[in-house]
Amino acid sequence: MRRWQGLVALALGATIVGGGAVSANTTNATTSAQSPGLLASARHGAESLARFVGLDDEQPVAPGTLDDGKELLPQAGISLEQAVAAAQTAATGDIGEVDLEHFQGKLVFNVDVGDHDVKVDASDGTVLNASRDD
Repeated sequence: MRRWQGLVALALGATIVGGGAVSANTTNATTSAQSPGLLASARHGAESLARFVGLDDEQPVAPGTLDDGKELLPQAGISLEQAVAAAQTAATGDIGEVDLEHFQGKLVFNVDVGDHDVKVDASDGTVLNASRDD
């Protein structure tokens, strides 16, 4: 999902910045050189877009480590390691990031396993869903 969001953000950001460059080229060089507002506006637009699609300064995490939802960890009845082990029973492949989130009214570990998102009930380790990642 994040790869798709990244591509959208990149394409839209390039459109915003590219549109600003076209606008700058249609004015005389003196005016565009004296008007840094156009570039700042384009940069602000790209940053806002990145925040909107969830790419705001997120650093990648090591595979199998908790990315989002750390504040929910005290509510979980199983450990991160137990959630990863349960997820590996539902899908095969490399382990990616793990999020702790709500899904259908339950607290779940969302574990990236290969090309699947595996949702593991955080209270007892039951696999609730294993769907292909988009």
